Amino acid sequence: MTTNSRTIAALVVVAVILVLGFVLSSNLVDFPVYYSAGRSLLSGRTDLYAPDFALGRVMDYRYPPFFLFAVLPLCLIPYPIAAYVWYLFCAAAVAGCAVIVGRVFDGLRASKTMSVLLALAVAQYFVMALHYGNAHVIAVFLLFGSLYFFLQRKDLPAAALIALAITIKLTPALLLPYFALKKRWTLLVATSLFVIAINMVPSIYFGFRENNHLLRAWYGHVIESQTFHEDNGPINLSLKGELRRYLSPVDYSQRVDGDVRYPNVNVLDASRETTEQVWMAITGTIFVAVLVFIMWRSRKGMNSEANPQRQLIPLELGLMICLALLAGPLTSKIYFVALLWPAACLADFAKTGNHQPAGRIVFRVMAVVAGLNVVLPLLPGRSVQRWLLVVGADFYVNLLMMVTLAYALVIQSRSLRSQSVEPQTLVPSEARTP
Repeated sequence: MTTNSRTIAALVVVAVILVLGFVLSSNLVDFPVYYSAGRSLLSGRTDLYAPDFALGRVMDYRYPPFFLFAVLPLCLIPYPIAAYVWYLFCAAAVAGCAVIVGRVFDGLRASKTMSVLLALAVAQYFVMALHYGNAHVIAVFLLFGSLYFFLQRKDLPAAALIALAITIKLTPALLLPYFALKKRWTLLVATSLFVIAINMVPSIYFGFRENNHLLRAWYGHVIESQTFHEDNGPINLSLKGELRRYLSPVDYSQRVDGDVRYPNVNVLDASRETTEQVWMAITGTIFVAVLVFIMWRSRKGMNSEANPQRQLIPLELGLMICLALLAGPLTSKIYFVALLWPAACLADFAKTGNHQPAGRIVFRVMAVVAGLNVVLPLLPGRSVQRWLLVVGADFYVNLLMMVTLAYALVIQSRSLRSQSVEPQTLVPSEARTP
């Protein structure tokens, strides 16, 4: 493709995004919550976590004070303009995610087939994220930016970005044990300091004592008291949500928003307390097992921070992202925008010619994931889509990618280890040559 053709294509894409914004921004789902909460704050209220501070108990404000402080300027302008500007922020975050992944996996641009499969594998999640206008897509962009700087060994910008991501959504914090595994202590310390500093910024508006009070209220409302939101919010697609639906009956008739027509798929009648204990035991075991697996693969041969095994790190990060989606206490469908990175890992692995049998297997997995994520959202009928949610189709897509990433990591590390051994085996034979 020539430079002029690329320019024209880019302009067409930008035009489509701008025009599409007029449709999507008028029907955003989550941004009205942020806007309503901001307007309440501007009216003089500071009880951020009261049920009527935003749009009711279901559509309540659930972010730390910093996030509301950050979006407050949008609440000063009329809603239609604010919604469109927010849509542009989200669209820019989507573009930013694509740019970062393109830089990390720059070889994908040479393979149109893998690029198309990658786009099809995650497109539905990004479309949903733009429709909802949820801040999660911005958090994922910040996370990807942090991982990019992590790969570049630039700890301060990496720490600043992941601290922002953690402040918006807690899920990225599940990647911190990986940084500890890699002994990136500067990054971890800087992240902790940045998280503290970022969450102290609203003290400028609220005052230090009131801000601390709000942070404690946020912790109690969002972290300690998740039951109401789990029961009435989006279907939980983490392991916790799957176990609850499979091991115990769920009374969807108690949902206060009227969206109650979800089928029960449970095979047992265990209590909620039992399922949560099972979840904690299984999640803890899987989390530790994945970290041990990564450490074991890293110690096979050279340290994975060294060349050439440094190329294992994107695969390890992809595995950790899948693990975070599986292990998190609450994973809604839009959270799966983060699968862009793991999917790019698999696409990049599949396009290489170094592991032909393994590459073909990973290619087939990518084709299956792309096919599922294109076909399933198009199946007609709300009852079908509700059934897919409670069964957890996206959970299994994530699980499939997680297992495939572990497989790719084993194959890649074996290949790199054999490459590092080959030159050493030549030395004795050369020494014996007369």
